[in-house]
Amino acid sequence: MNLPAYILEAIKRIRIISRKRVRELFAGEYKSVFKGKGIEVEEVREYQPGDDISAIDWKTSARKGVLYVKKFREEREISLYLVVDASASMDFGLYGPKREKAAEAAALLALAALTNNDRVGLLIFGEREGKFVPPGRGRGQFLRIIREILVERCPGEKTDIGGALRWVYRVAKKRGTVVLISDFYSSGDFKKELRIVSAKHEVIGLWIREPAEANLYRASPFFGVDLEAGETSHLWPSKEKLSSLMEGFERKLRGMFSSSRADLVEVPTNKPAYIPIEEYFRRRA
Repeated sequence: MNLPAYILEAIKRIRIISRKRVRELFAGEYKSVFKGKGIEVEEVREYQPGDDISAIDWKTSARKGVLYVKKFREEREISLYLVVDASASMDFGLYGPKREKAAEAAALLALAALTNNDRVGLLIFGEREGKFVPPGRGRGQFLRIIREILVERCPGEKTDIGGALRWVYRVAKKRGTVVLISDFYSSGDFKKELRIVSAKHEVIGLWIREPAEANLYRASPFFGVDLEAGETSHLWPSKEKLSSLMEGFERKLRGMFSSSRADLVEVPTNKPAYIPIEEYFRRRA
């Protein structure tokens, strides 16, 4: 595929930023936050002074007549699923398209995961499931993920987050980590799907947020274009009405994640993506 020069430049820039941050800090914090699927018994041996008594294997001890303990090993490998919104609203952004900020955030997480030998997969969605990259490892997987997020488009389509979550539930059979990257302007409520997926996987939402959208109520009359519906309207904003709408949207979004026991991290387009993600990792570590 021959990519436009601006796409190649964006891939190069995101790759450089990601490698630098992961090398300096990210990989270790990623590992402390995402601890894998659980632990498994590595061996059973005789008890020694100082061993944790909670690790005593009572069945083996009773059979052998002396105390035995279980030694555990963490099952470290996880699968990371990046579920990325590619609807038309992700092309908006005064500080650069939200799509590019989504790719930057995804690249940081993907490289941190691959550095820890975890598998990373990708689903790009709009109104329907779009491009799917099965979980894999390696440099080629990392570059493909960035490229697909920047290139794949769902023009003229609305955003069906509920449908994307249903897809994840069907495809991801084993417990993993699902990172949902979107501006969350969904055409429908996805509370039920979020709760179902969160019961099986660890779910984290990265809210790609354009600060200008939260400040529309300060604007003068303007023409607004719905990028997904393709409709243009003459808007005469009321400070109170628009402020109430934005506050209601945020309250509902945060409430959905909170009630599903899933984390929501705000990633504004006017800041490097690593800043809020690093802050989140530090809170979790």
